Amino acid sequence: MSAITGTPVPETGGNGPHWDEICSWRGRCLNLYARSDELVCETLMVAEAAGHAVDLTLPVHEQLIALRELAEAETGGDGKRLSVVRALDAWTKLAVRRPFVVTGVVTALMQNRERWHARFDAMTGEGDSVKIEQWVADKIEAEAFEEVLDAAYGVLSIELEQFQSTFGF
Repeated sequence: MSAITGTPVPETGGNGPHWDEICSWRGRCLNLYARSDELVCETLMVAEAAGHAVDLTLPVHEQLIALRELAEAETGGDGKRLSVVRALDAWTKLAVRRPFVVTGVVTALMQNRERWHARFDAMTGEGDSVKIEQWVADKIEAEAFEEVLDAAYGVLSIELEQFQSTFGF
């Protein structure tokens, strides 16, 4: 109940009427990032079992780089190698938004409109070059990003599964 008007206040679990929708969108994106992490790590583990030198302790972005280098080094057919590299490159480009989705602090900006807007504050960089950056997205932009992320994950999963079996792993 609102202390001022005496009317019921909806439970949103956060800051604004669209908070649950924003958190749901974020959760779906987190799921895609987590599933890709698992797939990349699994592929590197298969490569290690096949005798390739692999460092499984690398951070996620470095695992992507290592996997790309491994894909380029493989002697399989050019078309197959190129499709794996393209899938990894597409996923790496989407990793730019990863810190905002995974560890960013979310603030709902426009609460009284049908279309939500949110600001994601995240620390980016490493060592002495750490800085706080912002990504402001509305519902349409965020959902478009999710569609691209989902499609890229679909391609990545197919390519890495084929990479595991086709390239002698």
